[in-house]
Amino acid sequence: MTRRQIAFLWTAFGFVGVAAVFFISIFRSTSSTAAIGIIYIPLYAAPFAALFFVFGYCLPDLVNWRKGKTTELSVLVKLRTVVAVILLISGISYAIYGILLTITVNQVQTLDEPGLNKFLEGSMFRNNKYALGALAQNPNARTPVLDRVALMPNPELHHRMGSVWPVMGENGKGLAVMRLVAMHKNVSEATLVKLSRSPDEYVLNAVAANPKTPVTIIRELSDKGGYLAQWGLAVNPNAPADILKKLAETGDQYARSSVARNSGTPIETLARLAKDPVWHVRRDVVSNPHTPSRTIESLSDDPDERVRSLVEYKLSEKKHSNR
Repeated sequence: MTRRQIAFLWTAFGFVGVAAVFFISIFRSTSSTAAIGIIYIPLYAAPFAALFFVFGYCLPDLVNWRKGKTTELSVLVKLRTVVAVILLISGISYAIYGILLTITVNQVQTLDEPGLNKFLEGSMFRNNKYALGALAQNPNARTPVLDRVALMPNPELHHRMGSVWPVMGENGKGLAVMRLVAMHKNVSEATLVKLSRSPDEYVLNAVAANPKTPVTIIRELSDKGGYLAQWGLAVNPNAPADILKKLAETGDQYARSSVARNSGTPIETLARLAKDPVWHVRRDVVSNPHTPSRTIESLSDDPDERVRSLVEYKLSEKKHSNR
């Protein structure tokens, strides 16, 4: 087999292998838009295929040198041998790193509190976003551990992540580490205040949605605006009534739907949303267990069949519960 044939064989192997890895990683994601990435797989795989071509082209020189078949090496042969060695070592190093990271992530997901502290103090992956993402998903993580992560200055921890390695755990949507911290059941009020200064809108969404977030921060986020912050505030049961009322009046349809489902929404605001022009907002008013019967009954003749069906079910349910 000629050098060129070997190079093209490695190119094909590399392209198919890398494409398969990207394909699998895309379908590990639970993001609703993840499948779009399939059309970009050839673009992702092409640069790696080029490296495999170079490796395949240089590989015969490395093999000959390893077997001692070459006594006098020309400059070009030496160069190709060095390139092959560099690419081989790089590939093996990347594989070892990925395997060690995957093992670490799987361990961090189940560590107890002392184990998490030990990880943060001495692990080679203590600053790795994937390992920290696993920590932020661990239900055993207590407030002090989460505080330590929130204080880390790494900007990458504020942005969403993705990897070809199986290191995301249950975080199929690739949420940022700081967003996972803000969503954790044991996060402290002080940490939420710290994260309210995040440069990432998605992290602010999680802060706005957390019932532990102080009212002063909720008002700051409301004043700052942005649809993601609004979506977070709309689901927060501890959001002040005036903010929920404002969202019901000026928020987009998704914010209004969340306000309609919110257990803390005042009945006057629910009555307003019962007249919303968007059908699923009116449906969510009906589904809210705190919506008064008179408001639900007002939607008995709603123009949308889906709303009318839910009204009928809710009224029937109330009749049975009153017997």
